[in-house]
Amino acid sequence: MTGLYGEPTVVNNVETMSNLPWIINNGGAAFAALGEGRSTGTRLFALAGRVNRPGVYEVEMVKNTFRDLIYDPHFGGGVVDDKKIKAIIPGGVSAPWFGPELLDLPLGQDEVGEKGSMLGSGSVVVLDETTCVVRATWRITKFFSRESCGQCTPCREGSGWLERVLYRLEHGGGRTEDLDLLLDLCDNIAPGLSWPPQQTTICVLGSSIPSSSTRQSRCPRRFP
Repeated sequence: MTGLYGEPTVVNNVETMSNLPWIINNGGAAFAALGEGRSTGTRLFALAGRVNRPGVYEVEMVKNTFRDLIYDPHFGGGVVDDKKIKAIIPGGVSAPWFGPELLDLPLGQDEVGEKGSMLGSGSVVVLDETTCVVRATWRITKFFSRESCGQCTPCREGSGWLERVLYRLEHGGGRTEDLDLLLDLCDNIAPGLSWPPQQTTICVLGSSIPSSSTRQSRCPRRFP
C-alpha cells in the first residue's frame, strides 16, 4: 500500500500516536481496560475558558465527569473567583453547548452523544456567569465565516449573514425578530436543526455553524 504522493503516510493524529509507547509497554488489553463501554482508554482534553488551571489533561474516559475535569485540583482547579458556570462547550466550538445541569455527565462518546452533543476535538470551554453569550456566539460564528472556503452556498452565504446579525446584536442594534431570523438562517444551512446536523455542504464546517449560532437564539431561555 502507498500513501499520499506515493509515499509512506501516517493517518493517525498526534494524540493517537502518543498512546503507542504506553500500549507497547503495558499491552493493548491494559489500555482497553481503562474507561468503560465503547469509550475505552484515556483522552486528552484541552480545558480552556474561565478555569483556574487551563491546560491539556489526560483523563480516563467515562469514569470522570465534566465536573471532575473542571473542579478537580489536579485538572482545572475550579472556576475563576468561584463564579457559577453558565455553560460549557463540550467538544470544540462545533459542538452544541451544555448547561450546568449536565456537569455530572461522564466523559464518554455515547453518554455525551445521547444528550445531543459530542466530545469532538476534546476541547472543553467553560463559560461562567460573567461571560456574555452573545459575544461568545458572535466570535465563534465570525471564526466559521472566516474559515469558510466559499465553495458551498449554504456555508459561504449563511455564515456571513449569521455573523452580521450577531454583530448587530452584540453592538446594541438587535431586534426581537433577530432571534427568529437566526433560527431561519441556521435551518437553511442545516435543515431541521437536528444533531447530528443534516449535511448540505461538502465538508462539515458549514453544517457545524448552527450548533453554535443557535445558542444565541436560545440563550434568553437557557442561559439567563
